[in-house]
Amino acid sequence: MTQHDNDIVENRPDLASPVLDPRVLTFSQAQGLEGLPQPLALGEVTDDARNRIWAVFWDITVFFGGHGRVPRPWKPVLRDVHVKLFVRPADEFESDAMPIRDLYKPMILQSLPYNRLFDLLQHMMRHPECPPQFIDDMRAVFSEARLAYTVNTQGPPTILPAATPEEGAALQNALVRLSEAGFSGAREHLRKAGELINGGDWQGSIRESIHAVESVARRLDAKGAKTLGPAIDRLKREHGIHPALAEACKKLYGYTSDEDGIRHAALDGDAPVDQAEAVFLLGACASFVSYLIQKRPSE
Repeated sequence: MTQHDNDIVENRPDLASPVLDPRVLTFSQAQGLEGLPQPLALGEVTDDARNRIWAVFWDITVFFGGHGRVPRPWKPVLRDVHVKLFVRPADEFESDAMPIRDLYKPMILQSLPYNRLFDLLQHMMRHPECPPQFIDDMRAVFSEARLAYTVNTQGPPTILPAATPEEGAALQNALVRLSEAGFSGAREHLRKAGELINGGDWQGSIRESIHAVESVARRLDAKGAKTLGPAIDRLKREHGIHPALAEACKKLYGYTSDEDGIRHAALDGDAPVDQAEAVFLLGACASFVSYLIQKRPSE
């Protein structure tokens, strides 16, 4: 984990554990007089979450401009959103604070569906001039609002699905381990799998999740197996991978590859998989990738 991530977790203990920290509960919740906040479902963004997102946007982009012009670095960030995400002419970009407020406030609070809202936030966070504070604050909002998503900063900031806090922790851990171990290809497969879930491409997401495992296993196989099965067999024999785990991984790979699997269904136009399966495979493959990296031989 990077020092940047460590600092966030140290300052925000609720991000480090799926257990609710008492410091983020209301008095009534802490005393058992009201129910504890529950994790939200994928695709769900409550009014509370939207209000928190708007508060961050307002405080950092508009309010600090003194209700006049939008200050740097936000002017180039929002201009980039205007041209590239909203696909509007550059000469129509308005840099005064109040028109910016009037444009973005209803979109964030009401009109944008969750995927377009996340498109907006991710586009802003990935801009080269986006301040780190904005990204940190959005990570905190996603945790506090119990959204079924997490903001990952291993590489370009990316909003990834995490149906439970445990799944989110597993995915974050895998991305950190892959980054630290230099497995950039596998890391990008996992990141792409998460983005495809956000876009509703369940089949594509499952393929990318399996490709992440395949990428790690083949790289760890010193004799260069060209497919996942032989690579897993060799790792099982030479590096002590548990036989049951090895067989489970091979069966998952077969699920995406054989004539009754994902590719066959995609060609026939069927839809045998749904969001639940894609999210499960993402979490399972992220955990298995972390396991493989821990089992790799010392260099």
